[in-house]
Parts: sequence; C-alpha cells; structure tokens
Amino acid sequence: MKSEKCILRLADSIFGDISYQFIPLLNPQIIDQHLKVTNQDCHNLDLRNQQFNLHYRIILDYKAALFQGKKKGRLFLLNLQAQLVDDGRPYSEELVLEVAQQVHLDMPMFLEDRQSELAKRAFKADQRLASEMKVVDPSTAILYNADVSDCGLMLNDVTYQSLYEICENNGLLAKRALAHQKDFPNLHVL
Repeated sequence: MKSEKCILRLADSIFGDISYQFIPLLNPQIIDQHLKVTNQDCHNLDLRNQQFNLHYRIILDYKAALFQGKKKGRLFLLNLQAQLVDDGRPYSEELVLEVAQQVHLDMPMFLEDRQSELAKRAFKADQRLASEMKVVDPSTAILYNADVSDCGLMLNDVTYQSLYEICENNGLLAKRALAHQKDFPNLHVL
C-alpha cells in the first residue's frame, strides 16, 4: 500500500505519458509475512489456507473492480486497503460492498465479475507475470522506459525518493519544469 501511494504521488509529478499497473502478488512468502506480522502460527496449515483464501478473495475483488476501469480499480484497492490496514476493519462482504459503492462501481456487474472465470484467469496471469519477472516481494516495482528499451529496472524497496531520483536522472522531471515555462509552449515528451 505504501509503495502504491509513492507511485501515484510520483505519477502526478511527471510530465508526459506514464502508465502503471498494480499487480497483486500471492505466494507462500506473502502468507508467511502476514502471519508473522499478526503474531500467528506460520506452521498451522489451516490458518495458512485461511489466509491464502482471504488474500485470493481480495485480489478477485480488485480484479472485478478493474474491469470497470483502471482508475476505479485502483481507487477500490486503495480504499479497501485503507479500511483493512489503517482502520483495522476485518474483511467482510459488507466491507467490500461498502467500498465498491464508495468508488461508484456498477454493483450488479461487480457482484457478477468477482465470481467470474475472467477474474480468476486475470489473477493467474498476474501471478505468471510476477513469476517470470522473478518478483517475490509485494513492494517491488519494475520501471520501463518504453521509448528507449525493453529492459526494466527492478526496485525491491519502493520509496518516493528512489522513484523521484530515477525519474530525475532520466530527465522526466526536468522536462515537466521546462514544459510549464512560457518559452517552451511546443515541448512534447515522447
């Protein structure tokens, strides 16, 4: 959640086209990390399965929200995470529906999509992508400059400062400053 907020904050600071996608990660390390943080028994198989199913359900809800647009999907995810993490509310059907209404999702469509095979396939595709990129930590970001290269830069600990410095070193922030000056009305960033 902290990494997501850093990325969104930076996206507001960059001039030009930037696209980003939050890919939820679910693996045994995520479950271990959650159980350790909550002081629960990491070796209890029933508890591990319960936590996996909970995380899986949250991801399917996020995927269903994304089907109504990236912006609504991100807003749903951030609001749900805020309720779960910041406010300490337990995951429940009531909470999910409340958040879905807050972000103005089409409720009948959302309710159908969160149970759909399409949401399950989207989850599997995300996990496959993360595996191919060797991402194991949920706060990892992979940055690409699609205009220059197919290669990306992997950041395992995403902070606003590290993202800002990468963009600054690649001239993205300077271009924004130049574009806002009257002397450069026709500057375009590719």
